[in-house]
Amino acid sequence: MSSSDGNVPAGGSTTARLLEVAQDGVDLLRQEVNLARQETIEKLTPAALSSGMVLAGGMLVATGSSYVADAIVRALATRMPHWLASLVFGGGLTAGGLALMRYGSNEIKNIDLLPTKTLHSLKEDKAWLLQQIKSRLI
Repeated sequence: MSSSDGNVPAGGSTTARLLEVAQDGVDLLRQEVNLARQETIEKLTPAALSSGMVLAGGMLVATGSSYVADAIVRALATRMPHWLASLVFGGGLTAGGLALMRYGSNEIKNIDLLPTKTLHSLKEDKAWLLQQIKSRLI
């Protein structure tokens, strides 16, 4: 039986000792789940920001080019054929948009979503629980 402070008396049964270790393990697991949740949120935030960059890059390529393209192509067309002016400007705009999208994609790929702190903590918890079981059974 457990005393009021949560400790098993020195003469407590093996079952009571194991139940206490099991409860400690459950509490520890609950804390680890909370740590994993927090760590995952911390790692997903940069992923969300990078995804926003990819989206913004795509929107800039699509929307911005339609407003500016006509004016630039007309200006270039005063010095070269209209088709060549369109090709030069469209190629430059597309290259810029692709560069922004590639940068954002690389940022997403470089994000490590594995909760490494939690995994390390779980290894420590395992060792602690095994030590607790051994010490309370002896």
